[in-house]
Amino acid sequence: MKTQLLFASLLLLANGLFAQWEPIPVGSSSSDVTSMFTYVETLIVGTDGDGIFKTDDNGANWTDISGNLANKNVNDIRGGGGPTIIWVATDNGPFFTSDHINYENATSTGLTNTNINYYWFGDGNSSFAEWAIGTNGGGVFVSSELTGPWTASSNGMSGDGLIVNDISGYTDDEINFAVAATDDGVYFSTDTLVTWTQKNNGLTGDALKVKSIAMVGSLVLIVTHNGFYYSLDFGDNWTPIIPTGKFNDLLLQPSATGFALYAVGETVHYSNDFVNFYQLDISGISGEVTAVAQNSTHAFLGTSDAGKGGGVYKKPINQLITGVPDYTISKAKTVQLHSNYPNPFKGSTTLNFTLPVPGNVCLKIMDQAGREIKLLDFGYQTEGKHEFVFNADGLAEGIYFYTIQLENTDPVVGKMIIRK
Repeated sequence: MKTQLLFASLLLLANGLFAQWEPIPVGSSSSDVTSMFTYVETLIVGTDGDGIFKTDDNGANWTDISGNLANKNVNDIRGGGGPTIIWVATDNGPFFTSDHINYENATSTGLTNTNINYYWFGDGNSSFAEWAIGTNGGGVFVSSELTGPWTASSNGMSGDGLIVNDISGYTDDEINFAVAATDDGVYFSTDTLVTWTQKNNGLTGDALKVKSIAMVGSLVLIVTHNGFYYSLDFGDNWTPIIPTGKFNDLLLQPSATGFALYAVGETVHYSNDFVNFYQLDISGISGEVTAVAQNSTHAFLGTSDAGKGGGVYKKPINQLITGVPDYTISKAKTVQLHSNYPNPFKGSTTLNFTLPVPGNVCLKIMDQAGREIKLLDFGYQTEGKHEFVFNADGLAEGIYFYTIQLENTDPVVGKMIIRK
C-alpha cells in the first residue's frame, strides 16, 4: 500500500487548465473516430463508417483517402515504412495500401474470422509469423506474407481471450516475447506467437478488458476499461499507474522533449517524463475519447459520441499543461533535469541536468517505497549542462526514483527503469 500511495502521489499531481481543445471536423465524415496515427506532420484518421481521411495542415483541410477500400467500417489503422502505407482492420476484412488509392484485400485462405481489430506486424524472428491479425472473437492469425494465407495461432486463448484488441512485442539478444491485449486480459507468447499464456495477476473485473499496449524495452504498459497498468516481469504482476477509469487507447512516441505518453478514454492523462502524469482538462469535448495521436506541434484526440458521430480535437503541445505547476523543474531556482538515457537500461545510464548557478550537487537513488538505496556526492559543479554515468551494479531489476539536488534548492525527481 505504501508503494502504491507514493507512486500515486508522484504521478497524479495536477489537472490541466485554461486552454481548450479545438474541434476540427474530419472532412465530410460524421462517423465515430476509431483510430489515428501521424506520419511526420500528417495526421491520418480511421472512422467507423466513412473510411479514412488525412490532413497535412493540422485539420484546416482534409482529404478522403479511402480510395477503393471495400469496407469503410474501420476498426483500426496502422502506418509505417512510408508516407502512404496503411494497414487497415475493418469489420469485414484486413486491407493494405501503399498509395492511398488502391486497397488490397488481405482476406485469404485460413482466415476464418474477418471482423478484424488488429492487422500489422507479427514476429520478425519467425519464418511464419511475419504478419499478424487479431480478430473480434476468432483469436490470432499469422502469415509469412502480408496478404496471407493465414494460420490460426491462438493456442492457450479461450472465451473473451479470443477478442484480440492489440498485439505488441520485444526482442533483443536475450529476450523474445509477444503480448496480446484481449477482452479477457493479457496473454504472453515466447515462441513466436504459437502458444499463449494468460497473465492477469493484479487485473480483475473490467480491468481484464485490455484495449491497448505500449512498450519500452521489457516494460509493458496497458490501458483497460478500469485503469492503466504496467509490468516489468513479463506480465507476472500488474501494478496500477492510474487504478480506476475507462481507457480506450494508449500512445507512446518520441517527441522533442524525449517522449510523449497518453492514456485516453473517459479521461485523458499525459506524461513527458514517466514520473508526473497530468490529467488534462477535456471539458468541451463531446463524447468519449477513443484515439490519440501527436505530431511535432499538436496533440489530437478522436472521439465517439453515442450514435451522434465523432470528431477530432487538437491542442498545441505547449498548452497541454498550461497553468499546471511544474513540480519537477523550477528552472529559475533549481536544477533543470533532462531524461536519462538509455531508459530502461542494463548496466548504466547517463544522467543529464543543467545547473542555473554553480554549487555542490548530490544524487539520491530510492526504491518505489521511497527508501534511500544510494547517495552519491558529485561535489562542486559549474553552472550549465552536466552529464554523469550512473552504474546500476548491485541493483535489482525494477523502477527507481532519483533526485538531483543543488545546495540550497529543492531536489528534482527523475525515474529510471533497470532491466537485467
